[in-house]
Amino acid sequence: MAEQDIRENAMGGGTPKRLRGLAANGNSISPTLEEVMNAMGIYTYSFTLAANEEKDLGDLGYGMYLLTSPTIGISVIFICSSYPSCFVSDGNKNTYCDYTDGTKSVVFGRKELNGNFFIKISRNADIRIKRITI
Repeated sequence: MAEQDIRENAMGGGTPKRLRGLAANGNSISPTLEEVMNAMGIYTYSFTLAANEEKDLGDLGYGMYLLTSPTIGISVIFICSSYPSCFVSDGNKNTYCDYTDGTKSVVFGRKELNGNFFIKISRNADIRIKRITI
Protein backbone atom coordinates (compact mmCIF):
# COMPACT_ATOMS: atom_id res chain seq x y z
CA MET A 1 0.00 0.00 0.00
CA ALA A 2 2.82 2.42 0.85
CA GLU A 3 4.44 1.75 -2.53
CA GLN A 4 1.15 2.59 -4.31
CA ASP A 5 0.80 5.81 -2.27
CA ILE A 6 4.32 6.87 -3.28
CA ARG A 7 3.56 6.17 -6.97
CA GLU A 8 0.34 8.18 -6.76
CA ASN A 9 2.07 11.08 -4.99
CA ALA A 10 4.67 11.19 -7.78
CA MET A 11 2.04 11.50 -10.54
CA GLY A 12 2.16 14.60 -12.68
CA GLY A 13 -0.61 17.12 -13.20
CA GLY A 14 -3.04 17.24 -16.08
CA THR A 15 -6.73 17.15 -16.86
CA PRO A 16 -8.19 13.81 -15.84
CA LYS A 17 -10.84 11.94 -17.81
CA ARG A 18 -12.07 10.21 -14.64
CA LEU A 19 -11.63 10.73 -10.91
CA ARG A 20 -11.34 8.21 -8.11
CA GLY A 21 -13.45 8.29 -5.01
CA LEU A 22 -15.82 6.54 -2.66
CA ALA A 23 -19.58 6.24 -3.00
CA ALA A 24 -21.81 6.89 0.02
CA ASN A 25 -21.86 3.15 0.70
CA GLY A 26 -18.04 2.96 0.76
CA ASN A 27 -17.58 1.31 -2.64
CA SER A 28 -14.92 2.65 -5.00
CA ILE A 29 -16.23 4.75 -7.89
CA SER A 30 -14.66 6.43 -10.92
CA PRO A 31 -16.93 9.29 -12.05
CA THR A 32 -16.22 11.54 -15.03
CA LEU A 33 -15.67 15.26 -14.50
CA GLU A 34 -19.12 15.89 -15.97
CA GLU A 35 -20.72 13.51 -13.47
CA VAL A 36 -18.97 15.29 -10.59
CA MET A 37 -20.04 18.72 -11.88
CA ASN A 38 -23.65 17.55 -12.29
CA ALA A 39 -23.63 16.19 -8.72
CA MET A 40 -22.49 19.66 -7.60
CA GLY A 41 -25.31 21.33 -9.56
CA ILE A 42 -23.11 22.68 -12.39
CA TYR A 43 -24.31 21.76 -15.90
CA THR A 44 -22.66 22.67 -19.21
CA TYR A 45 -24.30 23.08 -22.62
CA SER A 46 -22.43 23.91 -25.85
CA PHE A 47 -23.91 24.43 -29.31
CA THR A 48 -23.74 26.56 -32.44
CA LEU A 49 -26.64 28.72 -33.55
CA ALA A 50 -27.19 30.16 -37.01
CA ALA A 51 -28.23 33.78 -37.47
CA ASN A 52 -31.81 34.35 -36.23
CA GLU A 53 -32.04 30.77 -34.95
CA GLU A 54 -33.93 30.12 -31.72
CA LYS A 55 -33.33 27.03 -29.59
CA ASP A 56 -35.70 25.57 -26.99
CA LEU A 57 -33.52 24.49 -24.06
CA GLY A 58 -36.35 22.96 -22.05
CA ASP A 59 -37.02 23.62 -18.37
CA LEU A 60 -33.62 24.47 -16.90
CA GLY A 61 -35.04 25.34 -13.47
CA TYR A 62 -33.88 28.27 -11.36
CA GLY A 63 -30.36 29.50 -10.84
CA MET A 64 -27.46 31.37 -12.33
CA TYR A 65 -26.48 31.01 -15.97
CA LEU A 66 -23.11 32.04 -17.36
CA LEU A 67 -23.19 32.46 -21.13
CA THR A 68 -20.16 33.03 -23.28
CA SER A 69 -19.39 33.04 -26.94
CA PRO A 70 -15.87 32.87 -28.34
CA THR A 71 -17.42 34.09 -31.60
CA ILE A 72 -18.87 37.24 -30.01
CA GLY A 73 -16.16 37.68 -27.36
CA ILE A 74 -18.53 38.85 -24.61
CA SER A 75 -19.80 36.94 -21.58
CA VAL A 76 -22.86 37.50 -19.41
CA ILE A 77 -24.46 36.41 -16.14
CA PHE A 78 -28.20 35.76 -15.96
CA ILE A 79 -29.99 35.09 -12.67
CA CYS A 80 -33.40 33.61 -13.46
CA SER A 81 -36.40 32.44 -11.48
CA SER A 82 -39.79 31.24 -12.68
CA TYR A 83 -40.54 34.65 -14.24
CA PRO A 84 -39.55 35.83 -17.74
CA SER A 85 -37.61 38.80 -16.33
CA CYS A 86 -34.02 38.03 -15.29
CA PHE A 87 -31.13 39.91 -13.75
CA VAL A 88 -28.72 40.37 -16.67
CA SER A 89 -25.17 41.70 -16.58
CA ASP A 90 -22.86 41.74 -19.59
CA GLY A 91 -20.59 44.54 -18.40
CA ASN A 92 -22.65 47.24 -20.14
CA LYS A 93 -21.85 45.81 -23.58
CA ASN A 94 -25.59 45.71 -24.46
CA THR A 95 -25.23 42.39 -26.29
CA TYR A 96 -27.39 40.09 -24.11
CA CYS A 97 -30.93 40.49 -22.74
CA ASP A 98 -33.92 38.47 -21.53
CA TYR A 99 -37.18 37.95 -23.41
CA THR A 100 -38.91 40.85 -21.60
CA ASP A 101 -36.46 43.15 -23.43
CA GLY A 102 -35.76 41.12 -26.58
CA THR A 103 -33.85 43.87 -28.41
CA LYS A 104 -30.21 42.76 -28.10
CA SER A 105 -28.07 40.41 -30.24
CA VAL A 106 -28.54 37.45 -27.87
CA VAL A 107 -31.85 36.85 -26.08
CA PHE A 108 -32.01 34.22 -23.30
CA GLY A 109 -34.54 33.13 -20.71
CA ARG A 110 -38.19 32.25 -20.30
CA LYS A 111 -40.96 33.65 -22.48
CA GLU A 112 -43.68 32.98 -19.89
CA LEU A 113 -44.10 32.17 -16.20
CA ASN A 114 -42.57 28.73 -15.47
CA GLY A 115 -42.01 28.18 -19.20
CA ASN A 116 -39.09 26.57 -20.98
CA PHE A 117 -35.84 28.44 -21.52
CA PHE A 118 -34.99 29.67 -25.01
CA ILE A 119 -32.01 31.33 -26.63
CA LYS A 120 -32.13 33.38 -29.82
CA ILE A 121 -29.24 35.04 -31.59
CA SER A 122 -29.12 37.53 -34.46
CA ARG A 123 -25.89 36.18 -36.02
CA ASN A 124 -23.94 32.92 -36.32
CA ALA A 125 -22.18 32.10 -33.04
CA ASP A 126 -20.91 29.35 -30.82
CA ILE A 127 -22.62 29.52 -27.43
CA ARG A 128 -21.58 27.93 -24.15
CA ILE A 129 -23.84 27.91 -21.11
CA LYS A 130 -22.95 26.91 -17.57
CA ARG A 131 -25.96 26.47 -15.31
CA ILE A 132 -25.43 26.60 -11.56
CA THR A 133 -28.45 25.49 -9.55
CA ILE A 134 -29.07 26.27 -5.92
